[in-house]
Amino acid sequence: MGTWTTVVKAAVAASASYAIAARLGPAQYASLAPVIALFTVQGSVIETLGQGLQLVVGNVLGVALTAVWVGYVGTTWWSILVAVLVSLGVARLLPLGSAGQYQIPLAVLLTVLLGSGSESYGLHRVIAALIGGVVGIVVGVATPERPPFRRAQQTQFAWAQALIDQLSAIADALERQGKDLGERERHPFVDTSTALSEVAAEGTHATLVAEEGVFFNPRGRKERDQLGLLRRRQRELARITLQIRVISMTVDQLYDRPSIAPVLDRVDAAGLLRGLEALFRDRREGHDVVEDSLALRARIAHSVTSVAAREPDAYDVLESVSLLGRLEQLREEITVDVGDRSTKSADLDDADTRPDPDPSEIDLPDGYPAQVREADGGTDAPPA
Repeated sequence: MGTWTTVVKAAVAASASYAIAARLGPAQYASLAPVIALFTVQGSVIETLGQGLQLVVGNVLGVALTAVWVGYVGTTWWSILVAVLVSLGVARLLPLGSAGQYQIPLAVLLTVLLGSGSESYGLHRVIAALIGGVVGIVVGVATPERPPFRRAQQTQFAWAQALIDQLSAIADALERQGKDLGERERHPFVDTSTALSEVAAEGTHATLVAEEGVFFNPRGRKERDQLGLLRRRQRELARITLQIRVISMTVDQLYDRPSIAPVLDRVDAAGLLRGLEALFRDRREGHDVVEDSLALRARIAHSVTSVAAREPDAYDVLESVSLLGRLEQLREEITVDVGDRSTKSADLDDADTRPDPDPSEIDLPDGYPAQVREADGGTDAPPA
């Protein structure tokens, strides 16, 4: 239902639209106006505009289709069947949301059933839809709500916790004596890695809604600093999500496979993941993590040296070194803006200049089992 402000705006829009529609036309046809206005008003200005336009377009198309059809064949049981089937088919093909799509068959059905005895029903329905949509948009846009920073912060907190849980899940799998998964089965943490895309999308959307509130609300423009912090955190989480998803796929590729024997011991890899998990958690809680980050960097470097010393052929250790490199990249992303000069880009301003990654667009590591790629949607498709 949104905030109390949204509730009040919806009630005002519904009442005003009915008063206007009843004044301009027959009162018995004015009832559609408050319904359209009620569904038009949303907490977001962009959502209000989109919802209002879809509802109006859906009603206009529905009435227009019905007027042509009934004019040719009249009202019978089979004409209603054909009209509903065609309207549903047309709605599916149009680039409208569910609100606009459902309005088309609904307008067709009501016009056929209720308007058969009145030639002006279709016209009055279109007018009422226009009034409801316009009033809803005017009320929604003219009284923008405060930027929903609290909602965005809660979403980002849940996003960060999901990332911490994912690191923990990978470490758990490595700490247990794994079973041979063959070439087709995947570790359970691969599913939770894929689910991170939805978590990231929700967090990104919440930030965009807050940004919209600052842009459209004159009072919200005073909160640009808070928005800037929110956007920086969103970028940070997006980059870390990208790294963690790649690590998830790499670990799944290397361990518990019959044809691969990674040089990096699984317990050592789990220990590094535990270190990254603790580093990220402490970073999110506001602790000073510079010393811990440098210590973890030294552990990763030692693991690289140790792995390289075990095998004379560099190709044999390539996969393990690649995994260690991804762990080091994740460490850098976690500490990129805390003054850790061991990172490639330690300044916050430098971090903000990097493009926002899409956590759903991830190339699977080279050599990733073909059947796992197919399970993710295609030979070269990234995980959904």
